[in-house]
Amino acid sequence: MKRSFLFLQGPHGPFFRQLGSFLAGQGHRVRRVNFHGGDVSDWSDQNSVDFLEPISAWPGFCRKLLAEQEISDLVVYGDCRCQHTKAMVEARLAGVRIHVFEEGYLRPHWITLQANGVNGHSELPKTAAFYLDVAKNLSEPAFSPVGPAMRWQVGYCLRYYAGKIRHHERFHHYLRHRPLHPVHESRLWLKRFLCHPVRKHQALKNCRDLQQGNPPYYLVCLQLDSDAQIQCHSPFTSVAEFISQVLRSFANFAPENTRLVIKNHPLDNGAVNYQNLITIQAHALGIEHRVIFLHYGPLATLIRGSQGVVLVNSTVGTQALFHAKPTVVLGRAVYDFASLTFQGGLDDFWYHGEPPDRKVFQAFRLYLFNHVLLNGSFYAPKLRKTAIVSATKRLSEIPHRPAVMSSRVMIEKMSEPAFP
Repeated sequence: MKRSFLFLQGPHGPFFRQLGSFLAGQGHRVRRVNFHGGDVSDWSDQNSVDFLEPISAWPGFCRKLLAEQEISDLVVYGDCRCQHTKAMVEARLAGVRIHVFEEGYLRPHWITLQANGVNGHSELPKTAAFYLDVAKNLSEPAFSPVGPAMRWQVGYCLRYYAGKIRHHERFHHYLRHRPLHPVHESRLWLKRFLCHPVRKHQALKNCRDLQQGNPPYYLVCLQLDSDAQIQCHSPFTSVAEFISQVLRSFANFAPENTRLVIKNHPLDNGAVNYQNLITIQAHALGIEHRVIFLHYGPLATLIRGSQGVVLVNSTVGTQALFHAKPTVVLGRAVYDFASLTFQGGLDDFWYHGEPPDRKVFQAFRLYLFNHVLLNGSFYAPKLRKTAIVSATKRLSEIPHRPAVMSSRVMIEKMSEPAFP
């Protein structure tokens, strides 16, 4: 049965436009909504429509578009942007199937495509028994490795923000989902680039010292303040709040012969000086000699050498589980359940954290490979086509419509964050 797809905002670059073309080539109808000039630079043709009104008018606009175009499927990138959450409410009320793309739960060779939600909104079961049972009939898939794609991603980002600035007056009602203006972010990235050589030299020196293994250390991996994983799927209002909790717990409950290594996110722009924040708080707690901050570092090596990993809900967690390291999650993550992660809380983790069950993790990985992930990249051209072909096949095979859910109050509650 031929379908009608509505695309909203996607990853920077041509991924959504090319996916739409593949679907149209199979006879499906395709529409796209542009919310600002960056969207226009990625997809502007007869199948796109511009939304130029205030966000308050978006639910009604979306409701009308779903009905007039007889939309059967809604496709979004991330499910926490304001425009996407409101559209998903209208889609559920209309019985429209929802497909959410996101960065891969297992990286770097995979991207995520799930029905109805990802990350903290994911419908993935959280019981070891489920994955052990299902994995009996699953096999390890073949895949193509994704090479370096940063230059493509940066290029698409620059074009995206240039389009955003060029069409700013036309889309003046648009509300950004990121807190900083693109010009300010550009300045921060320039500063980071200029500081890179010195910071990398110091970080690599610290990493070499840590590889000696004495004293043992725990690894803490930071995320981005603007990330929905922090804003919607964690109990923290900021990464700084997460850092404060971890430092206090480490000072009071961790073995005295251990260190705490805090690694910054590779895409952090420096808007918050975490190094100064950590230095001040560690000094106040009397543990400044036990805490190390890294701007850079080989993640796999740091994980393998650690006693355990502490995080909010980053995909670093799946890497820690792959390396059989005790892991504690302080937010909501698809892999946070008994047999994989420590369920006893942070204060007890330092002494009682245990490695994950290897059989359960292998079963979990097999399920993700076969039902959730797609091999490929949003950015690198060759592997982007691989992902688009797989995504087209999966989207085309999903049944036409789920049952209509009629309660607006119930639907809107489903879209609320777990940690208001």
